[in-house]
Amino acid sequence: LVLPDEAEHPASTLRGAVVLLPHADPGYDWLFDHDIGGLITAWGGSHSHMAIRCAEFGLSAAIGCGEAVFGRARRAGRARIDPRQGSLWLG
Repeated sequence: LVLPDEAEHPASTLRGAVVLLPHADPGYDWLFDHDIGGLITAWGGSHSHMAIRCAEFGLSAAIGCGEAVFGRARRAGRARIDPRQGSLWLG
């Protein structure tokens, strides 16, 4: 899991990682240049910019999980998003 800052996270850190973002806005489009593995956001919805971008790239995403789940994700060491089951596992 990575909570990114463009200056602090080189591509090698982001590649394959599930990325945590507080909100799903266009300011994070640069992430899609780094071959991320998935996306979790606290806020946003199925029609948010990042949800649409994840769909375009075929990335698993948990968009708009709310503060409680997002807080648990920040403390977790790993995450798995299963869009077929509609599940998010944090460990």
